[in-house]
Amino acid sequence: MSRLDSKPVDELQLKRIRDLNVAARYLEYRINELCPKGRERKIALQRLEEVVMWANKAIAFEDKEE
Repeated sequence: MSRLDSKPVDELQLKRIRDLNVAARYLEYRINELCPKGRERKIALQRLEEVVMWANKAIAFEDKEE
């Protein structure tokens, strides 16, 4: 299986992904609430999106680690 392919996840992995996404949504809310609009806030939100993507991928592919 290529790392570019999507991978089915089990129930425990799905719960962990959902927990991460809930935490990220809260952080997104706090960034929007506390940081002034501007380039820095936009970058912070983009990086948060990247963090969530990589964390979710780490969970999905954890059994493939070498």
